[in-house]
Parts: sequence; C-alpha cells; structure tokens
Amino acid sequence: MTRILVVDDSPMDRRLVTGMLNKRSDWATETAENGAVAFELLGPGKLPDLVLTDMQMPEMNGLELVRAVKRDFPGLPVILMTAQGSEALAVKALQVGADSYVPKALLA
Repeated sequence: MTRILVVDDSPMDRRLVTGMLNKRSDWATETAENGAVAFELLGPGKLPDLVLTDMQMPEMNGLELVRAVKRDFPGLPVILMTAQGSEALAVKALQVGADSYVPKALLA
C-alpha cells in the first residue's frame, strides 16, 4: 500500500486532497497541519512513500519542509502544491529539492 503524507494548514484543502487520493484503494493518506508537525511524523520505519505539501503554512512552510526532508531523508519524494503558484515558485521549489510542483487548481 502506498502511503502519502498530505501537509496543508487548511482543513478543507486537506480533506479535498485526501479525498482525491483515497479514491485509489491501494493508497493510504495521513495528514499534518504544517511542516513542523509533518517533519515530527517522519523517522526511520515511519516514512511515507510520498510527501505532498502546501507552500504557505505557519511554523514551517513548504520550501522549508522540502529542505528538511531532503537533508534528512534524501530518497523521500516531495511534491509542492500551492494555490498562489508561479513559474518562479516552481523553479525555486525544484532548486531546493522538490521532486515536482503542482498548482492546486491542477491537482485533480
């Protein structure tokens, strides 16, 4: 079973994203309300198969989470998503180590 950690400070967006992902019977989701909480959930033996994170969040934003994950768990794929996206942000996300970038409007 593929495990996906969805990180977003908006409860509504977390429900929307997990609802889309949970349509696949072979995917399981876990959620966190910001990057700091998400990073605390990570550790040896507890890693998901993918982290899907929002950009704008309190305490630790998406770019900071990408940096921390890639520093401590370099093989863990991270996709950054945001509602206020731009080409510049996509480039920045990839530069700090994100494996991909997707505007929330195109997430489905």
